[in-house]
Amino acid sequence: MQTRVLKLKLRTLNRAKAARLELLQAEFTACTAFHLERVQALKTTSPTKVHQDCYREARSQFALPASTLQRARDKAIAAQRSYLQRRKRDRRANPPRFTRPLPIALAAENLRVFPDKSMVRVTTPDGFIWLPLIIPTCFTEMARQPHGASELVRKGPDWSLLLTVTCEDVPAGEGERPHCGLDLGVANLAVLSGPGLVRFVDGKPLRYTRGRYFRYRQALQTKRKLGMVKRSKGKESRWATDLNHQVSRQIVNEVAAVGGVLHVEKLLGIRDRTKGTAKVNRMLHSWPFAQLLTFIGYKAQAAGVQVIEEDPRHTSQRCSRCGHTERGNRLKQALFRCKSCQYEIHADLNAARNLAAKGASSLGAGSVTEPPNGEVVGSSDHGNRNLASSL
Repeated sequence: MQTRVLKLKLRTLNRAKAARLELLQAEFTACTAFHLERVQALKTTSPTKVHQDCYREARSQFALPASTLQRARDKAIAAQRSYLQRRKRDRRANPPRFTRPLPIALAAENLRVFPDKSMVRVTTPDGFIWLPLIIPTCFTEMARQPHGASELVRKGPDWSLLLTVTCEDVPAGEGERPHCGLDLGVANLAVLSGPGLVRFVDGKPLRYTRGRYFRYRQALQTKRKLGMVKRSKGKESRWATDLNHQVSRQIVNEVAAVGGVLHVEKLLGIRDRTKGTAKVNRMLHSWPFAQLLTFIGYKAQAAGVQVIEEDPRHTSQRCSRCGHTERGNRLKQALFRCKSCQYEIHADLNAARNLAAKGASSLGAGSVTEPPNGEVVGSSDHGNRNLASSL
């Protein structure tokens, strides 16, 4: 089974429904802050101990369903755990605080979607709220699948539902299917590798556009034009979403054309693993990698392509030819040269091949062989000038 998160926008709400949602959001935020204070006072992240200490008090203090109270408790515990993990890794971190309204976390039993009516029903202490949804055609079938804990997110006057659905895995076809690996980054947004397939997605448009918007906002902030700053952020976000749609469609089409299985890296810690200049770090922390993988996920589901997450540890240090793993193998951002066999290849392409090999091995399909010389499909010029000898 695979889990997908669908972002579904709500239609414009009338004043009564908008006021009820705002009240529910304020109550949930206050409840989460209450639990965070208790977690920090008790110096524990055990859900059982926190529940025993403050559940009855929370039930009497906040007008929320029991399951929503538990979601507020879990969010507070998750925030504290994240803070403690960052401190453990000797990273600067401030204790968490909830100063802004939080997304409303909804348990599965407090939410029901009606795709045929384009409505969602939310359970509150004072009854149901029926909210009109905008469900794109590509999401209609997925919205019918069983759903789990989801969230209602507010951005300005607009609300969206982040619906978590569970879908069946795409069944494997007859015989062994080709295994493709996908490496994500900033210099190259994505590098796709598979038998007879290499695809580089250049990161220059990202770096240029992000930098242009950043300098534009700096100039506006100097002139105290904060309204224009907010509008520019919206334009940049829409541009990034459109680019992610294009990249995800390109990747899924390439893998579907060869009937392959796509292995992607787990995003956990991607911003900690990747280091660079202040400019690169700014783009890295602002780029929606999770959105790109979400788009790849639902497009792959529709195209019959299986997507599997893999642990990316050591994929940038391991030689895709002989398997030798050493930090010194990666000489530069774009250059990988094995200390053992002297194999030279683009570093991102090497990581993508390692992801494919790791996925194939975990599925018992053996190793992934390198494509023969000259068999390069759909690759861009960027980063490929020296690939002919390495392929």
